[in-house]
Amino acid sequence: MAEQIHLIGEVESVFFENPQNLYKVLRVKVLESDSDLVSEDYVTCTGQFAALHLDTAYEFYGQVTVHPRYGEQFAVSRYQQVAPTSEAGLVEFLSSARFTGIGKTLAQRIVDQLGLEAIDLILQDPDCLKSVKGLTPDKRQVLAQTLRQHQGTEHIFLQLTEWGFGPKLADKIYQTFKDQTLATIENNPYALVAKVEGVGFNKADALAEQLGIEADAVTRLVAGLYTAVSEVCLRSGDTYVQRPRLLALATKILERSRAYLIEEERLAEALDLAILEGTLYSLDQGIMLPSLYHAEMGIVRRISDFFQYEEVETFSKTEIEDKLDQVARETGIDYDETQRQAMILALQSPLSVITGGPGTGKTTLIRGILTLHRLLHGYHQGDVTNPYQTGPVLLAAPTGRAAKRMQEMTDIPASTIHRLIGFNRETTVEGFDPTPLEGQLLVVDEMSMVDTWLMNWLWMAIGYRIQVILVGDKHQLPSVGPGKVFSDLIESGVIPTISLTKIYRQAQDSSIIQLAHQIRQGRLPQNLMERQPDRSFIPCKTQQVAQVVEQVVGHALTRGFDANTLQVLAPMYKGPAGITALNQLLQGLFNPPSRKKPQLEYFDQIFRLGDKVLQLVNNAEEGVYNGDIGKIVGVFSAQASNSGSEEVVVAFDDDKELTYRRSDFDQLTLAYCCSVHKSQGSEYPLVILPLVDAYYRMLRQDLLYTAVTRAQSSLVLVGDPNAYVQAVSQDRDPRRTNLKDLLEIKLAGLTQGEKVEQELASGESQVLGLDAEKAEVSATDQASPQASPEASVSVAVQSRDLAPKQQESFRLSQDLIDQIDPMIGMEGISPYDFESQPC
Repeated sequence: MAEQIHLIGEVESVFFENPQNLYKVLRVKVLESDSDLVSEDYVTCTGQFAALHLDTAYEFYGQVTVHPRYGEQFAVSRYQQVAPTSEAGLVEFLSSARFTGIGKTLAQRIVDQLGLEAIDLILQDPDCLKSVKGLTPDKRQVLAQTLRQHQGTEHIFLQLTEWGFGPKLADKIYQTFKDQTLATIENNPYALVAKVEGVGFNKADALAEQLGIEADAVTRLVAGLYTAVSEVCLRSGDTYVQRPRLLALATKILERSRAYLIEEERLAEALDLAILEGTLYSLDQGIMLPSLYHAEMGIVRRISDFFQYEEVETFSKTEIEDKLDQVARETGIDYDETQRQAMILALQSPLSVITGGPGTGKTTLIRGILTLHRLLHGYHQGDVTNPYQTGPVLLAAPTGRAAKRMQEMTDIPASTIHRLIGFNRETTVEGFDPTPLEGQLLVVDEMSMVDTWLMNWLWMAIGYRIQVILVGDKHQLPSVGPGKVFSDLIESGVIPTISLTKIYRQAQDSSIIQLAHQIRQGRLPQNLMERQPDRSFIPCKTQQVAQVVEQVVGHALTRGFDANTLQVLAPMYKGPAGITALNQLLQGLFNPPSRKKPQLEYFDQIFRLGDKVLQLVNNAEEGVYNGDIGKIVGVFSAQASNSGSEEVVVAFDDDKELTYRRSDFDQLTLAYCCSVHKSQGSEYPLVILPLVDAYYRMLRQDLLYTAVTRAQSSLVLVGDPNAYVQAVSQDRDPRRTNLKDLLEIKLAGLTQGEKVEQELASGESQVLGLDAEKAEVSATDQASPQASPEASVSVAVQSRDLAPKQQESFRLSQDLIDQIDPMIGMEGISPYDFESQPC
């Protein structure tokens, strides 16, 4: 057996690296060695290493080997970073470039607070850093994470690598389980499925089989059930799966991964165990992921508490009416009676909903409400300057693009919901406990994009003193994530709702808006293929789409359009008419190659200086989110960058610049053509929309409606007319959720409803009465000549339902029984009423 050697050396360079298995070849300057076999000043070290820092000292243990081609090498079996032993060395170490954001001042504070044992203390308990003044949570996390990567965790990363996990995923696994990583996985590798995003069932199952776990093991069956629920909810948008369907889907997943027949009875027993242990939840409608169960229940509970305990400052109808004329003077809009009543309703209810399609006046109404709120509360427009958590008015939207558009429409700062509530990379769903938002009014736009998880997080941040208005278009595509929150709020009938239904005379001049409303009604106009002032149709087959789009874009470029004012939308990524192919074509038109434009290849995609790109994943730490659009303003080769990796720098709409290394390039894609889902919350002067039969799986009415409503002034429809007919005639399968029913049960009684209804009914003339189920406030068919083109002619106001609705297929569960008020129907009754009466 070869001699085990110990040496200390500085890593000078990395000759070779395989990112798939962490194998590296290093050039190391020898500082100290306990063997004569290592006699040179430099040695070539080989082995599997996690992230290493150049010019940094490490202890290496291993053996001297002789490679037939490269000669003598040092095969490393284990290693660890050398910790500084003096105060000055420790400060120098902690303030080095490896620890982002830690300068010498902060490093000195850490050493002063924790002493020479600082590194050991941080590795044992990162929370010890909380006592260091000026060290933010993000910096604490980076410091602890970087230390863990290089101090005594190499055996964990090497084992994860042997199991087939790449560097990024290995680090994510370690961050989840910490020092218990190997013990947890060896005991139950399926824990990875539920706890670590990016580890699927098949990967965990292959590892489990390698570790000797039987095909009918309960842990395997439970993991198959969890995977089935997760896949259905993420794919279809449902928040639950009915039990029979779940058992069938789980059986397929389990039998597809291993050639083993699953017994239905044993799988059903595993499901009962999963529910008992809390791995899955059961509500009357079906089986749920714990996160979705808690999110739906959390939304209902918090809205119920909000109505019950809210302390929103409200004004009488008379006080509001006294300010309406001043609102009209300031905005220059002669509001009709329906708009006035809508503003009164919105500002007399602690929580209200506004929904409407294009041309129905959402923007005009919101501007009026914001102006009216300012006049009632007596603050100045200049007071509304901070878009994050403070200020009298808070505006938010699900995406950065939607928030920017909201800000442009209102001249009030707006932010993403994530940023508003302080949800970042360090935050966990279970531990999210935000400080209540400070403000008087919160307006959230593009609510159709908000999924169940995000809605719950938002309500966790809403205190009892802030008035809430939720705005959106219920006919647009539902959220990418599970749920149909906005439509459930409206359809429950328990939230005061303003439905803007008619189009203003000026908006009727737009054939785009007319087309959108016709699509919503399930029909296409007879003149669909005829050229209109703002709309045209170019029929073609799938193979011709790229050529037609190229011609249309080329013509648009000569008329002054650019990548910011023109957007191509498509439903799918694959195929000759898909997003990927069209982006490659459009890149050459909008940003052709040039010697002055450096570029980098990333698989089948090229990133070039000046390219329009789209963010594909949420990165809350950097403040960019899925769907944000940016422009590449810097491209650097590995030799030119400070990191030694290829890099691109992207500037986003809010003047934020973010650097992406090659390992992060999968977060970006070209954005000249994007999906209809990604375009939600944005509008463009010119939209080109190709639809062909090849998209048949995606052709739905709400997708076509959403795409058409992205066009502000010009729309070019391209493709097969039959595809448009198919899209307009097919409704999306309704999502299965519990939220609507839970809201009805929790909120449809007098306990929560009476106070709100009385406030809405106050004033000289009632808008809503206590006995009203639905009040329609209508105006004449003609809009006021002075009114804004965006204002509404008709407002349907849906009141709170005061009587519980009949449930057709809703059985009581213990959870719902616990929510029922035992005193329902007992108003005015005393114990004496139950005494025996004489016969």
